[in-house]
Amino acid sequence: MLLRQIQYFMAVAESHHFTKAAKQLFVSQSALSQQINKLEDDLGVKLLDRISHPITLTAAGEEFYRCAKKILSDINHLELQMQHYARDNQGTLHIGVITGLGKLPLTDILSKFNTEISPQMQFSLTNCLSKKLCHMLGNHEIDIAIMAVSDDFPTNDFEILSLQHEPFLAILPAAHTLSNNTQISLQELETENFIFPTAENVSYDVFMAACLKTGFTPNIVTYCNNPGQRIDLVQSGLGVSLISESGFAYFNNHADVVSRSLTEPLYKHIAMVRRREEKQPPLVDKFWEYIRINYGQETI
Repeated sequence: MLLRQIQYFMAVAESHHFTKAAKQLFVSQSALSQQINKLEDDLGVKLLDRISHPITLTAAGEEFYRCAKKILSDINHLELQMQHYARDNQGTLHIGVITGLGKLPLTDILSKFNTEISPQMQFSLTNCLSKKLCHMLGNHEIDIAIMAVSDDFPTNDFEILSLQHEPFLAILPAAHTLSNNTQISLQELETENFIFPTAENVSYDVFMAACLKTGFTPNIVTYCNNPGQRIDLVQSGLGVSLISESGFAYFNNHADVVSRSLTEPLYKHIAMVRRREEKQPPLVDKFWEYIRINYGQETI
């Protein structure tokens, strides 16, 4: 059994189609089929039900898939760990970052770190929503994530260094009856139409939990992750929304949209996150300690 055969099997198992898997792997369909046939012959079991459309896994195939997925993850982890040790304090640190970092000066932080601590270190930045970054972190696709975290974030698997708590604001048309208030409670918005981020966004969880705690389920008429577009939708009269303080300051260009603080504040909790490991790679440790000393609030 070869690693290549495992990878070929996984491609077919996940696409449920030989042609699609072959295209993904940049191999011919016949070569792919031959390798999987050889794998099944070596194991003495059938892994795929080729009669069904789309292709499904046999019971043995299901078990093989579960084990193979862990094997490939372990191999990827092993390769990354060895790369870290080989590079020591040189090389590339892979960081996942959300777009909305509030007042956190990430570019200045990276520049100062290079100048003051490790001139030879390089950074590779990936921009995604926080939940996607958490998934990538768990799969060893990135080394560190700077992201929004919710109150129920899984601290058993990840270590969290708090960096910033930024308040969320209620935004509504200037002509709204509540716009004359200096502060607004969520209870006052109970009957409003809401514009929410999607469920893939941590802010969705924060907003939904706050509304439910207040005693109502929000009437969500539109989902939108882009802060600027949420402001546009509020301006059009579609509904009200919540947005971070810095997001409103940066994206708002409408005189007829106003923001108001909440009587019971909600916060966007920005943190740096890494996997909990007995021994951290040198690159990760060095950057983590630099941020902890210069920008950190608390470690969880």
